[in-house]
Amino acid sequence: MKRFGYLLFIACLLSACHTAQGVKQDVHEGAEVAGEAIQKGGESVGKALQKGGEVVGETMKKGGEAVKKAVE
Repeated sequence: MKRFGYLLFIACLLSACHTAQGVKQDVHEGAEVAGEAIQKGGESVGKALQKGGEVVGETMKKGGEAVKKAVE
């Protein structure tokens, strides 16, 4: 009976180690996916800000030209 108890204890330890390694691997993979998503989101935001800046710049340029024509 003691042998069975020891074998059961060892089996539990081995499964716990395997489970911990599986969790560690899952966390690592999740972090990679999250990192890629954040990077893509950052690139999208950067592109949107650049386009927004270009639109604002064009609008200001046209406004300046209109003021210049009104003054002349």
